[in-house]
Amino acid sequence: MTIYYLNVRTESHIATSLKVEQADLTGLRIEMARFVGELLKDHADLIWKDEDWRIDVTDEAGLILYVMQITASDTAATMPFGH
Repeated sequence: MTIYYLNVRTESHIATSLKVEQADLTGLRIEMARFVGELLKDHADLIWKDEDWRIDVTDEAGLILYVMQITASDTAATMPFGH
């Protein structure tokens, strides 16, 4: 098994890396998607505060292998007048 790190970055916060072990890159991508799903479920209120989240996976050398970006935004229909 190879060791990888999941990192969460927002405008206001950089999370401590989560260490995961996976045998192959397909398993790593699935683990990343599950992690992002749980992150959104557990912190749904925060996405509206920071609006842009970046989740990346690095190997032990720090090389970025995968990136997921999540953006939340209002539209003209929900923005206060004059905003």
